[in-house]
Amino acid sequence: MFVVIGHDRSNGGALRYKVRDVNHGKKTAGKVGYITANRKYVVNVYYKASKKNQTVTVINKNGVHVYKTKDLTGKVKTYKKGAHFKAKRLVRHNLTTRYELKNGNYVTANKKLVIQGNY
Repeated sequence: MFVVIGHDRSNGGALRYKVRDVNHGKKTAGKVGYITANRKYVVNVYYKASKKNQTVTVINKNGVHVYKTKDLTGKVKTYKKGAHFKAKRLVRHNLTTRYELKNGNYVTANKKLVIQGNY
């Protein structure tokens, strides 16, 4: 995973993203470099849009935690892999997004952990 910190053009004119590696615990963590901006190869890690009352399915083998606040503090419980829940809406927190549940709790909107729909 990378955080985009700028952009530039290659000698051929192709758009490139200047990125910082945010894979904690890896030897490349914190390093800066350039990657292609081609949408066939680069996608967002977090969902940016959601329907109202969207059904979401947990796909992470370890499940996902449910929290009281959108900064993911105050763990309430854990949804296991395959669990379904209804998200009231999508809320922004810094550079990421979270699902707000009907009861006011929050779950990550990371595409590696959850998928929109009933699977």
